[in-house]
Amino acid sequence: MELTEYLNQALAWARMGFDTVNSIQGLVIALIAAIIMTRYNRIIVFALGATIVHELVNIGRNVYGGAADPLPDYLNVEVLKLVAIRFVGYLIAISLIYLVRRLFFRG
Repeated sequence: MELTEYLNQALAWARMGFDTVNSIQGLVIALIAAIIMTRYNRIIVFALGATIVHELVNIGRNVYGGAADPLPDYLNVEVLKLVAIRFVGYLIAISLIYLVRRLFFRG
């Protein structure tokens, strides 16, 4: 594969990731993570934590909704791919919110 194909694939993952986080639930989780984060070098940890919280909220909604099988099949490659894409989305969303917070709210 050429470099442009790798870049196009990375951009596609970034778009899909941001689309999965671009909901009320995802933006609230990203906002809370960006507010709590004190230094940007911790972005990986906060994005991972936000992804785990997102999955836990989804499981909780399934349990509360009375789903017969509230847990996703995390051994399925497609489910893991969705979780990885969501992680990329949280990297982007938390980074953007943190950047805005640092630019406009010094302190």
